[in-house]
Amino acid sequence: MRRLSFAAAIFALAAATATAADAAPMRIFRVDSVVAKTVRNHLVVTASGAVRSGGWTAPRLHETPHMPEAAVQIVEFLAAPPRSAAVVIQALLPVTATAVFPLPHYGTIKVTVVSETNSVSAPIQ
Repeated sequence: MRRLSFAAAIFALAAATATAADAAPMRIFRVDSVVAKTVRNHLVVTASGAVRSGGWTAPRLHETPHMPEAAVQIVEFLAAPPRSAAVVIQALLPVTATAVFPLPHYGTIKVTVVSETNSVSAPIQ
């Protein structure tokens, strides 16, 4: 009896973790703050925001293609949502991500991080 319940628990845990990462990344709910600075000939962007519920994994920043001399570099704030059948907490939860990108062209002076409901811009320091 113990072995059966232990095996069932292990199977449930394996199924939950295996399918949680299968979801395609989506934009998070909102962005709260953005910091962009150059460090050793790279652009380092750090953003904080919130997701609608628990269960979101792998928050990351994704650079979108832009014109070579655009004044603003657009970055999407993405995370993998929970499975549709998952039981998660229904509350806004904080997420943070940092990414290192190549230096933008000389005309780029700020970074805008885009989420599902808003966007926040920051000058490149």
